[in-house]
Amino acid sequence: MFLTVNLAQDQSKISRYLSSTLLDEIENTLKKWEKILIYLNKRGSHNSLVCKDCQHLWECQNCDVSLSVHNNPRKLLCHLCGNSEWFPLECKNCHGTNLLTVGVGTQQIEETLGVYFKKNDLNIYRFDSDSMKNISSKKAAIGELEAADIIIGTKMITTGFDFERVGLIGVVLVEQELGYPSFDAEERAYANLKQLIGRWNRKSQETNIVLQTFIPKHQSVLSLTETHMKGFFIKTLKERQSFSYPPYRELIRLEYRDTSAEKTLQFIGKLESKLQEYNTDNAYTIISSSTTFRKNNSHHGSCIVKWENLRDLLKNIEPLILRTSKLSVVFS
Repeated sequence: MFLTVNLAQDQSKISRYLSSTLLDEIENTLKKWEKILIYLNKRGSHNSLVCKDCQHLWECQNCDVSLSVHNNPRKLLCHLCGNSEWFPLECKNCHGTNLLTVGVGTQQIEETLGVYFKKNDLNIYRFDSDSMKNISSKKAAIGELEAADIIIGTKMITTGFDFERVGLIGVVLVEQELGYPSFDAEERAYANLKQLIGRWNRKSQETNIVLQTFIPKHQSVLSLTETHMKGFFIKTLKERQSFSYPPYRELIRLEYRDTSAEKTLQFIGKLESKLQEYNTDNAYTIISSSTTFRKNNSHHGSCIVKWENLRDLLKNIEPLILRTSKLSVVFS
């Protein structure tokens, strides 16, 4: 069984991210003494923390991302640079105490299912990088995973593990898979999902699949439920051809970083001008960023170039690349 659940219409009383359909399927699977795998590619308890009074959002002081809420210990953590701070008692902007955690993570799902199935005395095991902090915890994980009734995992669970008696796979929020900022985000999500499902289907087990989403009619979500890989590939290749993406055209991303946002944008501007010098017939598509994003206290900017024989273009700016340690080149 392959089922897509609209979370906007099917929400349980215990969580907006756990549908009544998924909870019913979990109970039915437990009755058959089979394992359940709950997949969510987001560790932590919630995506972010906001103040309901002044709408202040807690962000990393080093990066342009919101801090994720984690429990045990109760902290705010940046998943890019690792910066952390203790969970606040009040808003540092307006000093209000009406703080709201939003989004969903593996810890929150673990806690919610633990309360819901408390009477069942289940073994619920969370498998993510937060629970795998050292060698001893990784070694202990093998036994924990085998003994677990319900496994809650991130992408880590899709590779290198084979379990018997997996009767249900529940994907908590499909659209979280689509948030990767890249032209191949949909393909990454499709590969992750197929790898997750295929790991147990190849054991000739009847594994039910429940996909939860707030956007069931969105083309990207519909693509993820495409059962025929050939159909997905044909659609994806047509899209890549329309937008001149690989394999029809080459693509490179030249990314520059500096502690100064102004210097980053100045360099990106000079880099674009240099590239345009060799684009006399406008054969190349050159797209440069007009803003920067911050990561690890550095401001990042980029130039994306699409077309053919980009190695020839790079040879023209090779001296610039070699003498600039803050510039990285990524081929796709």
